[in-house]
Amino acid sequence: MRRSIQDIREALKSLPEQSEGSSNLVDFRRQKALAAKSMLKGAIARLLKETEGDEQAHNLALRLESASPSEIPGILDQLAQIAALDISKKRLSFSLPRLPSDIEDEVRADVCEVEKCFSAGCYRSAIILCGRLLETALHRKYFDVTGQDLLEKAPGMGLGNLIARLSAKGIALDPGLSNQIHLINQTRIHSVHKKKALFTPSRAQTQAIILYTMDVIEKLFR
Repeated sequence: MRRSIQDIREALKSLPEQSEGSSNLVDFRRQKALAAKSMLKGAIARLLKETEGDEQAHNLALRLESASPSEIPGILDQLAQIAALDISKKRLSFSLPRLPSDIEDEVRADVCEVEKCFSAGCYRSAIILCGRLLETALHRKYFDVTGQDLLEKAPGMGLGNLIARLSAKGIALDPGLSNQIHLINQTRIHSVHKKKALFTPSRAQTQAIILYTMDVIEKLFR
């Protein structure tokens, strides 16, 4: 909705004012007006379709079809408020679990970015960041148990091998963690490398992965 609102504003700015001048100038302004009106009509049509599930927003969008140029900005301001409220309702946020102080700031920054990616609909990016969160937490847990920093001794170690090492040390991990890691890795591979089939996770799938990731991190540092 926000993009359509912005397109309408831009089209409105492009509408030329009526003025006298040479025939060439008049023709140019007429063509510019036709292009702006076409852009305006298309943006309003998109907005009508986007607001079909929201009665209040849809009624405002319907008013745009018959509104004068001077009335449109006020209607758009009302639509922008509805769009902002809708985004805030969809935003996923959660509190951080108790964490070791040396990784707390790093995890907090990553969680903040996950929230932004999720709210913006960048679901693959959010899932990939979940992999980074798990990597940070699992490496720190291994250090707690063994006193060894694998980021220095084995910086290229994958999450699967890290989980195996933790299990070998008797650390109880969630049984579904390996499947979670596999899904995150597949998302990363399909995002970074060209594949025949593009993996496009849904909002619900992404939310489940994020919440599961946070649950795993919380259990690691109870």
